[in-house]
Amino acid sequence: MAQVVREEKNIMKVQILGTAAAEGIPGVFCNCPICEHARRAGGKEIRTRSQSIINDKYLIDFPMDAYLHSLRYHIDFHKIQHIIITHPHEDHFYPNDLEYRRPPFAYSAEGSCLNVYGPGSLKEEYPWFPSEASRDYVKVHYWEAYHTYSVGELRVTPLTARHDHRFECFVYIIEMGGKRLFYGHDSGFLPERSMEMVRNTHLDCVFFDVTSGRSRDGKYHMGLEDDIVMRDDMRAAGCVDENTVFVLNHLSHNGRLTHEQLEKAASENGFLAAYDGFTVEF
Repeated sequence: MAQVVREEKNIMKVQILGTAAAEGIPGVFCNCPICEHARRAGGKEIRTRSQSIINDKYLIDFPMDAYLHSLRYHIDFHKIQHIIITHPHEDHFYPNDLEYRRPPFAYSAEGSCLNVYGPGSLKEEYPWFPSEASRDYVKVHYWEAYHTYSVGELRVTPLTARHDHRFECFVYIIEMGGKRLFYGHDSGFLPERSMEMVRNTHLDCVFFDVTSGRSRDGKYHMGLEDDIVMRDDMRAAGCVDENTVFVLNHLSHNGRLTHEQLEKAASENGFLAAYDGFTVEF
């Protein structure tokens, strides 16, 4: 009898290096109850600015805390060849540090070029980047929404987000080896064209914005109630199933939730609550 071999899909691993909104938790100048609690409790209550890494190779966003992330999680940034950027806010894109990827600041980068991908608004907000001195070491690729691009082993489709009306912001559908991730922050409820693309894509893992905590937002960010609405929309469309993993990420102190409170609320509603260093495999 012939043996039937079932082909296993590749595993996609996403580690969230930073889970905070722009101010971080605790905020550097803030003594609100959430920030004071974070200072006392430490651990998962401490949140740095938003960044993730896929399969230890592909960075999503490069905030001002990226250097800290490289030290905390033992990531050799000189080996990274690809960074995918969601939008130009400095808590997601801090190009000043990328300027150090050249001699005399970095000799390990000689002979290699780092590829940065994202919306054309990166050029609008940072027309000087990369500087002439860095152009042999960093190259920026400006993407258009609703096109699919190859980045190493990944296939990446940028979708227009609803976040800052002044410039284009993206969320992403990221595919590798038959697995698909929706990376959905920073954004409120998606524009209809973006949502239609989500509805028509089977997703194995979904990252939702939970900046507003339990509160409703939907315009520029999301809260838990907004995330429930969007998840129910996805379920009705059939693009997620009982095996899809839902993760809440990107929290502000204005959301007024400790990590313990977020974790409880998330669990009660079928979500996982991210913290700095959180890893999900699917």
